Amino acid sequence: MRPTATKDGLRPTDYEFRRVETSLPSGSAEAKWLACRDVEDFLGGIGRGFKYLLPIRVTDPFDPASPIVVNTGVLTGSEIMTGLRVYFHGYSPLKRTHDNRPLAMWSAGSDKFGVKLRGTGADELVVTGRCDRPSVLVVRHAGDGPAVEIADGADLVGLTTSAKILRLADRYDDAHFAVIGPAGEHFANNYFAGIALSTQNMLRQREPKMRWCGRGGFGAVLGSKNILAIVAQGPDPTWKSAKAIAAVNQEIARGPGSRKFRDPDKADGAGGTWSNYVPLQDVHAVPQYNFRPRDDSPAYMFRENVEQEWPVVDESCFKCGIACWKDLSEPSGEKTADGKPKPGRFLAKVDYEPLNMLGNNCGVNERAPTWKLIAECDELGFDSISCGVVLSYVMEYNERRPGSTLGGGLRYGDADGMVRLMHRIAAGQEPDIGKGTRLLSEKLGDTSFAHQCKGLELPAYLPETNPGYPWAIAGGHMSMRTFLLLLMEGKTDLDYWVAAIVEKGLYTVRDDMDGLCKFSGLGDPKVIEAIRESTGVALEPDELKQAVQRTYLRAYAIERAAGCDERDYVLPEQTYEPNPWVKLPSFVTRDFFAALRDRVNGRFDQLVRDLKLMS
Repeated sequence: MRPTATKDGLRPTDYEFRRVETSLPSGSAEAKWLACRDVEDFLGGIGRGFKYLLPIRVTDPFDPASPIVVNTGVLTGSEIMTGLRVYFHGYSPLKRTHDNRPLAMWSAGSDKFGVKLRGTGADELVVTGRCDRPSVLVVRHAGDGPAVEIADGADLVGLTTSAKILRLADRYDDAHFAVIGPAGEHFANNYFAGIALSTQNMLRQREPKMRWCGRGGFGAVLGSKNILAIVAQGPDPTWKSAKAIAAVNQEIARGPGSRKFRDPDKADGAGGTWSNYVPLQDVHAVPQYNFRPRDDSPAYMFRENVEQEWPVVDESCFKCGIACWKDLSEPSGEKTADGKPKPGRFLAKVDYEPLNMLGNNCGVNERAPTWKLIAECDELGFDSISCGVVLSYVMEYNERRPGSTLGGGLRYGDADGMVRLMHRIAAGQEPDIGKGTRLLSEKLGDTSFAHQCKGLELPAYLPETNPGYPWAIAGGHMSMRTFLLLLMEGKTDLDYWVAAIVEKGLYTVRDDMDGLCKFSGLGDPKVIEAIRESTGVALEPDELKQAVQRTYLRAYAIERAAGCDERDYVLPEQTYEPNPWVKLPSFVTRDFFAALRDRVNGRFDQLVRDLKLMS
């Protein structure tokens, strides 16, 4: 991005961004500067992404003409801490209407790939077409801007995600990488393949410490274009620094907004997403056995219990002081001063979702097998949430039908069987399972315990505690912030939940526009300050809020235009079966949800009309 004026008090429309449109298989690329016509163009991320996708209709996400859009936010690559995000947008093979039409969404990831993409001179990359052979898309800085070339990727075929990244790192200096695993290579039978991003720690330590653009199956979309990897090669962007920026960074690193994601030795941090286990298990709301909690085994996975046996170390993304990563290693045999085991060989990166989805929710209540499952899932290139949920569906299906051989007859707690089945899915040998929970359950004729909304598997929070799930426009907890409200606030009335969705929950997508990590925890005033100090543009609070609202509503409008109706805004049937083990109010009845749906859709539909977002 660059300003087109030198005056004081710049406006968003005083900037322009550079889009690079690339056509495969030739790799011919056209880079063009485009004026920012509004706040969304200026902020970037999904603000621009959904404006681009709004007029496009796709019937097959694997059609070569179906675009994949890779872009950054205004603060990506800036001096603002956590300004690292990169966004992959397009039409998802997983997220679909009731009559099987693909829907638009995005997936976001951190560390340095987005920074390097920005360093090439590209703010946005649009890729269409398909390569004739396995290929690598290389975007590099070439003097006055980005240059694109297609390199041979034959030697990457079949490699795991980390092996692809490390091989490319040996080939391309001063670069970062977005790669698919074996699952994405077999895209036609793997709808929940993700995209792994290289990290500074990974390249330095040569250990499998990837970040992820996991949700929605964009690894499969990239695989359908015969692109095994994208290389972003260029200098780090240079930005001005100021005292005000240092103050914002201090707020991010040690302020109350990021406290949950820091470790206790960093200004009384709460320990990261892993810490969700304790308050949720206190009310028996940690998902188990395909979202039906029934015992106390999750306590075995509490971090304070795990650390007595297994070394856990927090690490950070590039230049981030929060250090939300939790690296788990084999014990070295030595002890720290406080008696905890010292780390040996790295095993897995542990967050709440993969730990739960591949562990307790699949009936795996042992630690070492869970670490292996997390690592295998990453190396094969799966989204851990979708992978865990589809496997737990298979287990529940088989438990209800003792003679079933679905997925090799997989049963709860069979970690070795899960690994074997994951490898078969990644190799394209289990097409029904590899296409996700919704399509699998519909084919089998039993959708009642299929935990998905619009085809996208639910994250690790019980649906009976979150009736906002159907209005998540991407990941169920990252694009509609209602997932912990019942636990935190305990409200169950209809007016509260309508307001929670329409007036509050949708605004969580702000940081899917500006390039910051959601874990920064910044309020709007600090985000506005960060943007002003970095770009000279002084947004008004209402400008920012309205741009976020319009962006969410564009995504919702795309759903409606594709044919989403009351059959799509639904919860899993199992939601309406009270679980006496759960110690939270059981309030989501069919009548309650029907009334909620009518009011929420009515409000959103009216806003789309009022804002004239659809022609």
